[in-house]
Amino acid sequence: AANTAVRNLDAAQTQVRSFLVNPTASEFLSAGAAALRDYVGNTTVVIGQVYREVAQVAVDRTTAPAVAFTRLTLALQGVPQWYRNLSQSLDVIHESFNYDDNFNTATYLDRLRGSFYKNVEDLSEMLGRLDGAISSVTGENLNTQQFLQVVSANGTLQQLVDVVESTARLSTDYSTSVTKLVAAVRTANDFQTRSYTLLRTNQASINTNVDRYTAASSASFYRFLTAADSLLTHLKSTNESFVFRWPLLFSDSVRQKLNMLNQSIDNLTGNLGQRTAAVTQNLANASALFKEGNSPLGYLRGETELYTRVMLDVLDGDNYCATGFVTSFHALPPQVTSLVAACLTEQTNLENQGAAQLISLANNFLRPYVTAVYGRLNICFQQPFHRMTECLDNIVATVDFSDKFFLLDLASQLYFQQVQEELSFCNDRVMQFVQNAGLCESCQMNSNAELRCSNYDCPNLYIHCGKLGPQSR
Repeated sequence: AANTAVRNLDAAQTQVRSFLVNPTASEFLSAGAAALRDYVGNTTVVIGQVYREVAQVAVDRTTAPAVAFTRLTLALQGVPQWYRNLSQSLDVIHESFNYDDNFNTATYLDRLRGSFYKNVEDLSEMLGRLDGAISSVTGENLNTQQFLQVVSANGTLQQLVDVVESTARLSTDYSTSVTKLVAAVRTANDFQTRSYTLLRTNQASINTNVDRYTAASSASFYRFLTAADSLLTHLKSTNESFVFRWPLLFSDSVRQKLNMLNQSIDNLTGNLGQRTAAVTQNLANASALFKEGNSPLGYLRGETELYTRVMLDVLDGDNYCATGFVTSFHALPPQVTSLVAACLTEQTNLENQGAAQLISLANNFLRPYVTAVYGRLNICFQQPFHRMTECLDNIVATVDFSDKFFLLDLASQLYFQQVQEELSFCNDRVMQFVQNAGLCESCQMNSNAELRCSNYDCPNLYIHCGKLGPQSR
C-alpha cells in the first residue's frame, strides 16, 4: 500500500513536468500552472518520502528499528512545513483558476492537502502506539510470532495498515485529479491560444475594412466638396459679372439683394466647412469604435478569459459547457468580422449614392437654376433704358437662393453626417449578437456555480427519459 502511494505521487509529479504543462497563452494560466507544479512537487517530495520510509520499514529485515524509526521521524517532521508552504501555491491557484467566485479547483486541492495531512497525523499516532508496544517487550527473548502477537494485541498493526491503505486510495484520487487538471490546463491553453489568434486575425481584418471604408467615405465626400466648390465658384463669378455689367442701373434694393446672395454663398461655404469637420470626426469616431472601443471582439476577448477559467474546473463534477461550446465559440469572431464588413459595405454604398445625389443636385439642378435666373435678369437689358431699373427691381424681388442652398446643406447632412452617425448602431447590434450567442448567455449558472450550456441540458434529459420508456417518462 505504501509503494502504491509512492507510485501515485511520482506519477503526479511526472504529469506536471514543465515540458508537459507549460501554458503560454496568458499570464494567469502560466501562473496557475507554475503553482500547480510547486504544489505537486512539494507533495511528491515530502509525502512521498514519508511513505517511501514506511514501505522500506515494511520489508526491511536488516536495519535496526531505532534507525528505521529515526528516518521515519525525520520524514514526518517535514510535513507541517510542507502544509504551510502549500498555502502560497494554493493562493495562486485560487486566484488563477477561479471564475465568477467559483474556487472549485483550489478548494479541491486544499481538501487533498488536508486529507494527506490527516493521514500523516494518523500514521504518526499509529507509529507512536507501535513504538510503545515494542518498548514494552524490549529485552525479552521473543520469537517473531510472539512479537507480532504483542504488537497486534490492541489492533495497532491493523490500524497502521488501514492508515497506509487509505493513503494509497487518497493518492490514487490525487494522481487522477492532477492528471485531469494537467489535461484541462493543456486544453484551456490550446483554446485560449486559438481564441486569441482568431481575435487578432479578425480584428486585423476589421481594421482593414474600417480603413477601406474611411478612405472610400473620404473620397465620396471629397467628390461632393469638389462639386460644391465648383458650384459656388460659378455662383460668385456669375454674380460678379452681372454686378459689374451695369452697376449704374442697380437700385439700392437690387444691390441689397445681390449682397444677400453673396452672403448666402458665404454661409453655405461656412456650413460645408462645419460639415467637413463633423464628417472627419465621425470617421475618426467610427475607426476608434471598431478598432479600439467597446467592440464585439473586445467583449469576446473577455469571455475567452472567462471560458479559459471555466475549462479548469474539472475536479468537482462534469462541466458540460467547457467541453461542448468551444466550436460554437470559435465561430463567433469570423461571424463578427462578416457582420461588421457587411455594415461597412452598406455604409460605403450609401455614402457613394449620397455623393452621387449631392453632385447631381449641385451640377444638374442648382447650377442650371442659377444660370437660368441670371439669364432672366438679362431680359431687363433689352428693355428701354428708363425701364431697365424697374425691371431689375421686379425680377430681383422674386429671387431667393437661400432655400436652394439650404437644400444642398441639408442634403449633405442627411447623406453623410447622419448616415455616418448611424454606423455606431451597427456596432451595438453586433455586440448584442455576440452577447446573446456568447458564453455568458449560452452557459447559465446553476446552484453549484458551474456554467452549463442551456442547449445541452434538455436534449440529454430527453435522451435519458426516452431510454426509460413511456411509463417512466
